[in-house]
Amino acid sequence: MKIDFNSTSASSGFSTIIMVIILMVVGLVLLIGLNLLIYSWQKAILMENQYYRQFNQANSSLTWATTQNWQVPKANWHCMTEPTYQLKACIKRSLLKVDNYVLVRGAAEGEDFFLYTLAHFDNNRLIVEKGHWLDYCPEKKVIFCE
Repeated sequence: MKIDFNSTSASSGFSTIIMVIILMVVGLVLLIGLNLLIYSWQKAILMENQYYRQFNQANSSLTWATTQNWQVPKANWHCMTEPTYQLKACIKRSLLKVDNYVLVRGAAEGEDFFLYTLAHFDNNRLIVEKGHWLDYCPEKKVIFCE
């Protein structure tokens, strides 16, 4: 049997071209999927970074509040700010019946992010007990936290 390698037909390179196109499409789909995955990771990292920045600033505001001299707490919020580090802390008399607590709120500047702690008021100073910081307002109704 004699094979003629010199004969050319119209479909001799068609399967090769189809295979190359299929490989290119598969590669493109994989690259698009990887791009979407990296984009979602970047978004998650940015959101987590923003959360930690807000948390640390609100926590710094709470710590700063314990070093300040305050007026006697009333039913409404009384706030103090520290402009250099953009710290803001507020106090008010707590409505909790358990103890004579003062509610202290530390805020992240320009954000709606607050941390709270319960403290006692003595000689214009706040005395914070360990384990009393909260990431939610401890008052029974949300309206008392605004």
